[in-house]
Amino acid sequence: MENNVLSPVVIVAIALVMTIALVVIVSQWRSNHDLQQEVKELKDRNDYLEKRPAMISHEIRTPLSLVQGAAELMAEETPGPLNELQRSFIETISENSRQAIDIAENFLIDLNMDIRPLQLQEIDIRAIVADTAKEIRKIFPIRIDVDAAGGLLPIYADKQLIRQLIWNLINNAARHAHSDNPVTVRIENGEGSGAHISIIDRGEGMSDVDLEKLFTPFSSGSTRRPGSGIGMMVSKKIVDAHEGKILVDSAQGIGTVIHVLLPQHLAESKES
Repeated sequence: MENNVLSPVVIVAIALVMTIALVVIVSQWRSNHDLQQEVKELKDRNDYLEKRPAMISHEIRTPLSLVQGAAELMAEETPGPLNELQRSFIETISENSRQAIDIAENFLIDLNMDIRPLQLQEIDIRAIVADTAKEIRKIFPIRIDVDAAGGLLPIYADKQLIRQLIWNLINNAARHAHSDNPVTVRIENGEGSGAHISIIDRGEGMSDVDLEKLFTPFSSGSTRRPGSGIGMMVSKKIVDAHEGKILVDSAQGIGTVIHVLLPQHLAESKES
C-alpha cells in the first residue's frame, strides 16, 4: 500500500524536477541566444566604428581635393589671366584646402593607430625620405635639400606611418622656413643600428612656450603659424609606436632642427 501511495508522489516529484530542469535549459538557451545576438551586434558596431574614420576622412578629402585641384588650375591661368588680387585669393584657397586635407589624413592615421597593429616590413628609409621630399617640392616654392648619401639603410617599420611621419616633418619645416633659405633633410646611420633623420629649417624658430606646445594639437603659440598642430602630435605618436625618439632644438631668429631616431628593429613583444 505504501508503495502505491508513494508512487504518485514520486511521479509528481520527478515531473516537477523535469519541469524545472526544462525551464532552466530553455532559459539558458535563451540567455545564450541573447548573448550571441549581443556579441554579433557589438561586433557589427565595432566593425562600423573601425570603418567610420576612413569613411569620414574620405568624405572630407574628396571635395577638398576637388577644390584644391580647381585652385591649382586657376593659378596656372588655365581659364585665363589673373590679376594680383585674384592670384592672392587663389593661393589662399589652395593653401587652406591643402592644410585641411593634411588634417584629415592625420586624423585618420591617429584613429587607425588605436585600432590596428603596426604593419612591419623592411623599408629603405633613405628612399622614403627622398620620394617624400620630391612630392613636397611640388607644393612649396622653396628649396628642399636631401642629404641621403650612403647605401641602403633598412629598418623594420610600418611603411605608411613612416611616410606620414616624414611628410609631416618636412611639410612643417617648409611652412616655417624663410623662402630664401632651404630646408635640409639628413639621413644617417643611428648609433648602433637604425636611422637618424634631421630636418632643418632656418625660419623664425620657436620660443620655450611654443616648444612646450609643439606636440599638443589645437594649440597656438607666439611664433607658430595658424594650424591645428595635429600633424606634430601624430608624428610623435608614430615615433613612440616604433620605440624611437623625437628631439627638437630651436632658437628664435635662427631656426629649428628636429631629430628623429628610429631603431632598426622593434622589441620582440611589438613585432609579434
